[in-house]
Amino acid sequence: MATFFQAWRKRQADRQAAEWSDERDRALRTADRAPAAIRHDVRRVMETLIEGADEELEGALAELDQLLEPYPDLRASFFRLRVVDDAVEFLK
Repeated sequence: MATFFQAWRKRQADRQAAEWSDERDRALRTADRAPAAIRHDVRRVMETLIEGADEELEGALAELDQLLEPYPDLRASFFRLRVVDDAVEFLK
C-alpha cells in the first residue's frame, strides 16, 4: 500500500510541477507580447510575481497595473493569468 501511495504522490507532484512550468511559460510569453516600450518592465514584474518573495507581490501587481493602464485589452489578458490571479488572491 505504501508503494502505491508514494507513486501516486510523485505523480501528483510531477503533474503540479508541469502545470506550474506551463503557466510560467505562458506568463512570460504574454509579457513578450507587450509593447516594446514596456516589455522589459512587464517581463521583470512577471518574473517577480513568479519567483519573488511574498512581500514583493503587492508592489509588483501595482506596477503591472500601472504599466498596462494604457492597454486595457492587454491588461485584461494579464489579469486572467493564473500567476497574477494567484497573487491577487494571496493578497486578499
